[in-house]
Amino acid sequence: MLKEIIEEIKKFRTEKQTVDAQEAYNLWDSLRNRYDGIEQIQIIENFIHDSDFNLLTQGILKNTFEEQANKLEDLLNKYQISLPKRPPKSVRTPSVQEAYTDRYLSLIVIDLLKKDMDVFIRSIETSLTNDNIRNTFHKFLNRELGLYDKGLKYLKLKGWFSTPPQYPNLPKGTKEKLDTSEAFQLWDHLIARYDAVEITQVYQNQAHDKDFKFLLGRGLKDILEKQINILEKEMDHFGLPLPARPPKSVKTVNTEMLEDELIFRELFSSIQDMLSLHVAGIKQSTTNDRLRGIIRNFLDEELDTFNNFAKYGKAKGWTRPVPMHRPRK
Repeated sequence: MLKEIIEEIKKFRTEKQTVDAQEAYNLWDSLRNRYDGIEQIQIIENFIHDSDFNLLTQGILKNTFEEQANKLEDLLNKYQISLPKRPPKSVRTPSVQEAYTDRYLSLIVIDLLKKDMDVFIRSIETSLTNDNIRNTFHKFLNRELGLYDKGLKYLKLKGWFSTPPQYPNLPKGTKEKLDTSEAFQLWDHLIARYDAVEITQVYQNQAHDKDFKFLLGRGLKDILEKQINILEKEMDHFGLPLPARPPKSVKTVNTEMLEDELIFRELFSSIQDMLSLHVAGIKQSTTNDRLRGIIRNFLDEELDTFNNFAKYGKAKGWTRPVPMHRPRK
């Protein structure tokens, strides 16, 4: 298993947890974004009429944002990074409460959560030196995804969320709904997985390190092929046309073409791309909650793979060192 190999390699290497320049920015930018979110919620609270919606924003969103802000403040202080200005302790607006409808305000909240997802996934992708910081952003993202899912279901229950255009060619008797974006997301994810299988097969033939070849094989079987089976079944279920599949196997003769280090970096970049693809799929899958859950599971698997690859690459010395954040004494 990948985790077992990483632990075995780490017996011979020690790593001092510091922060690089990008991680320092990620911490600062995430805290600034979190402060902005707190202030937006403070403004929105002045106009809310619905008691359940008020509980969602004040009792759940605001508390979560403040907890995350406290955690980020501690990390910035720990690594001697300057903190951005905090929002006001409270915001009171002179405008009349009827100026905005709850429906309009709820869509602002959903867009706020979408923005947070982008900030956190970018921070995960670019926090490569300090594993603890990357794990913190991972936890924040998981919390944000849960809030988004609950918030979206709540908006649909209230009738506040506009329904996207529905896919018109579902098989007769299909009880589930599917909108046009979700139809595309299924197709786009399947295409991406087909390409990943083919290129991983090529890289598996070119790799020299036995541990690395083993990891590539496990990735093919445990993640790529499994997800392809799920996506193909969903495509059939909704009557979507399936694209041509990649070759069952790929054989290459010249095994001196690529070095393991380059193969690793190419695969690592493709995993980063898939993280963004999964997040986009979650944000755009708003009609079918079950389908959004499937993509969320894909994202969880990809995040675990990314985290393990980041640790494995450092252990092997295959990741390029990032300029460090070292405050002057």
